[in-house]
Amino acid sequence: MSKTELEAAFCATTYRVTTPEGFFSLRIGVPAPAFDAFLLGLAAAQHLACDDEPGKASEMCWGIVTAYNPAALFPEEKNRLAQERLLERIQALGWCFLAASNLADDGIWPEEPSYLVLQADEQQMRMLASEFSQLAVVCGRTGSVPKLLWL
Repeated sequence: MSKTELEAAFCATTYRVTTPEGFFSLRIGVPAPAFDAFLLGLAAAQHLACDDEPGKASEMCWGIVTAYNPAALFPEEKNRLAQERLLERIQALGWCFLAASNLADDGIWPEEPSYLVLQADEQQMRMLASEFSQLAVVCGRTGSVPKLLWL
């Protein structure tokens, strides 16, 4: 698959984040004001902010990462074990996170479990995704649209 085709596939995906209040469906390049409001409320309640701007509670940075490999269909067991290692890595780093899943519009790719990681800037998310051989990662910041970052 060419990079253009891969980018189109990433953009034709819903990144669904599970919260105690319900689901948020995020899309690359599409504003999500209700999600931003949720994150700002969470930041205020838990005194969270972007690592690159300590103490700035009016902004929250985040990334969505999976260990599932979108470039090849690995057996489910291999993907599941990699996802467990990803969870262990996120926990070891002490990052706050929420469950998420990546849902392709065309249904060709199976649903991929993922994690929304809070307080991780773009560089941190790139490094984490690289550890799990990903091609790209979705990142965002309150007040801006989700974007795709190639590794």
